[in-house]
Amino acid sequence: MNTSRSNRERMRLSEVAAEVTRSSEYMEICSKLGGTALKMVGAKRYVVSKAIDIQRSKQESQYETDEDRALKLIQIMPYWLDAQVKLNNHKSDMSHKEIKECKETVTRFNKIIRTMIDEEQCSSMKETMDSINKVMLMLNYTRSEIEYARQSFYAVIQGMRHEIAAESALNWTPGVELAEMTSTEDDLNGGDIHVYYVDDQGERFEFYIDIKATKISAYKANERNRRPGYYVSWSGFDDDDFCGRVLPEDRTIKSKCSYYEKKIKEIVAAERQRRSKAQRTLGRAV
Repeated sequence: MNTSRSNRERMRLSEVAAEVTRSSEYMEICSKLGGTALKMVGAKRYVVSKAIDIQRSKQESQYETDEDRALKLIQIMPYWLDAQVKLNNHKSDMSHKEIKECKETVTRFNKIIRTMIDEEQCSSMKETMDSINKVMLMLNYTRSEIEYARQSFYAVIQGMRHEIAAESALNWTPGVELAEMTSTEDDLNGGDIHVYYVDDQGERFEFYIDIKATKISAYKANERNRRPGYYVSWSGFDDDDFCGRVLPEDRTIKSKCSYYEKKIKEIVAAERQRRSKAQRTLGRAV
């Protein structure tokens, strides 16, 4: 991670949103919709989202800047909020397809937040929450929507920072060749971090870990049936480890390597059992 960013370079959501509302793309959409349509509750957020979509379709550079990530967040925000409300309040009335689509939207949103934290666009929890509140007010979200979103944002940021801290600790843990953020599909299957590990005898293992911010949430998640190769773990970090920051200091992260050495040994033992069972099953089939 780059630790030299200035406060000016960090979370600039409100400034980015303001720039979009002054853009030619935004103005063109507004002129087509007319004043009456724009006065509808929630209209402005979707017009901004569409304007960003048009802007990004014209973008040629493959390099993603801080502003690009801020634009992606603002663009998906209204769809994320809709999906979050549906999953929390109307899941029993939804089809499997609708639930999957909503989960995909939420997961894409979460990964944008995760990348922004990883790139140090979020310096502190308070600054991040204040910035989100400001941009939602600017885009005419209602007070109840903002409060709902703030609570959901806090939960997302809490989860993402534990994932990043865990990933960093894993990458410093002996035997781990690579620990990296999973794809959206793997995330939906229950894996936050994809781990490549080699033991002392040179045997290679590949597995996924679902990181939980608390011991109790890890315990509850472990009670559910999981796909082969997918495991659950508490992050190993308490609130005090973050010291009011979004991410812990490097020395704190490195201090958790012994915890992950033990956790990986448990996972590897389970993986060996799984491999052995698969080989016996294959042998009987032959």
